[in-house]
Amino acid sequence: MFKNNLLEILRWGLRLHGISHFIEFLSALGEGAYVTAAIVFLFISIELLASFYIPKEHIHLKPIKSDIHDECDDV
Repeated sequence: MFKNNLLEILRWGLRLHGISHFIEFLSALGEGAYVTAAIVFLFISIELLASFYIPKEHIHLKPIKSDIHDECDDV
């Protein structure tokens, strides 16, 4: 239960952080800082996509490649 709530909080935190970058993006456009605006737009995209695509499956983190699956037999 705690893990599910934590993941949901993380998802919403990423979304809110992405929205705050949008304010930064508008500010950069207003100042004519187009390179900064492009960089910020990249970070907006990454954070919002990550917030929606954080896996809901069980994950075993490994250094090179992680295992992702629906159910875990390693109890």
